[in-house]
Amino acid sequence: MACFKQIKQEVKTIVNIIHEFYHTIGLDKDYWVSLSVRGDDKTKYLGTDQVWNIAETSLEEAAKENKLPYKKIRGEAAFYGPKLDFLFKDALRREWQLATIQCDFNLPERFNLSFMNEKSEKERPVVIHRAISGSLERFLSIIIEHYAGKFPLWLSPTQVIIVTVTDRNISFAQEIMQELQKNNLRVKLNADSETIGKKIRDAQLERANYIVTIGDKECKKKTLAVRTREGEVKFDVPLKDFLKTLKEEIEKKTIK
Repeated sequence: MACFKQIKQEVKTIVNIIHEFYHTIGLDKDYWVSLSVRGDDKTKYLGTDQVWNIAETSLEEAAKENKLPYKKIRGEAAFYGPKLDFLFKDALRREWQLATIQCDFNLPERFNLSFMNEKSEKERPVVIHRAISGSLERFLSIIIEHYAGKFPLWLSPTQVIIVTVTDRNISFAQEIMQELQKNNLRVKLNADSETIGKKIRDAQLERANYIVTIGDKECKKKTLAVRTREGEVKFDVPLKDFLKTLKEEIEKKTIK
């Protein structure tokens, strides 16, 4: 909640959070913002003209100062206040409204909310609703399409899949899996009695970021054969080097 004088600053803070969030996942390249304000029929909206003017002006100034690509859309405000709706495009170029910032005058009135301002006087607050990702189901569907199922390492449900060449390699593969799991990595082990080619294809279909192959050579040298999702293969990779690569990629929120 905020008082009227704080609306602009609070909105700027939320806009910065939204910027950081969508920049991190790589969705900030193609979007626009709807500054939704009252329409001509003011009987549809709660609150006085003065309150609406302050709120609409605060939102617009925040949009300008943050250099948002906004358009003022009349008649799209909620009945309780104006809002900033962030619209992003998915992989099929369809627009979806995700993040939103809304000023609400109705709830403080209905619940008779107040606070003591700097003059020790009672003042009515403004509720600012915010949704960073919007509807969770909608957001998930969009980023699944956006990445075509190939999530960056830090978002992937399965980050590493370990495959064995023969049953002789299972013990060492389990050691590698346990070490990766100790470092909070999401790992699967495929030690089924199938060909190594089929295991690798299955791992690729699962969109794992890295496929680690364990054969007799790896067991003997205590190293890894690492295949990236892009098809690059490196042999004789020490486990500590592989862990370092994974941790750096996760920490930097790398998108490939």
